[in-house]
Amino acid sequence: MVDLDLAQVQFTQSITEDKDDVVLETYILAYEEISKIFAVLGSVFKFVSSDVDKKIGILRNLLQQDPDHYKTVRSMMRYETETGLTDTDSNNGSRTLLRLHRALAFVAEFINAVSEGQGDNISGPVWTAYSDTLAKHHTWLIRNTVSMAMYTLPTRQNILEQVGRKEDPESMNQLVQIMWQVYQVVQSSYTHFGLSDLK
Repeated sequence: MVDLDLAQVQFTQSITEDKDDVVLETYILAYEEISKIFAVLGSVFKFVSSDVDKKIGILRNLLQQDPDHYKTVRSMMRYETETGLTDTDSNNGSRTLLRLHRALAFVAEFINAVSEGQGDNISGPVWTAYSDTLAKHHTWLIRNTVSMAMYTLPTRQNILEQVGRKEDPESMNQLVQIMWQVYQVVQSSYTHFGLSDLK
């Protein structure tokens, strides 16, 4: 089961003191925790969960092999742009993190839709969250598959039970806020290094 409180603490701790960078190891820990939410969605996002696990593994490997250059998001991007890795290695950290970064926007929107939703059917708000975030980077086939699978989503109440927030869904708002703060810091790094459109 996903521990949203732990994810919130870890995302908060991942932002550096000067608030302009993110510590990669802490980000990975937070992401590992928050990605458990994909299991709550059932088979509809199984492919996303599998891809997230793979990307986290790549980043963890890079961090273990070279902890100095992969200490923070900015140190990683600086190293990879200066050495040309962003152009020559398809499994570079900057490209890998970009995929996680995009998925983080979806997770934040999804959690927000669940916490602020009124009805029990969440397929509409989740589709909107997907359309506003991940769909922009998926092929027509994947978008169509996700569209059809929206009808298999659990109810809002079921999701709230599974994440332990049935009695207090609004308590997830702080998590959403910190996730967006982390997202903005990482996005500013992509903009700074001109890496927002890595293929």
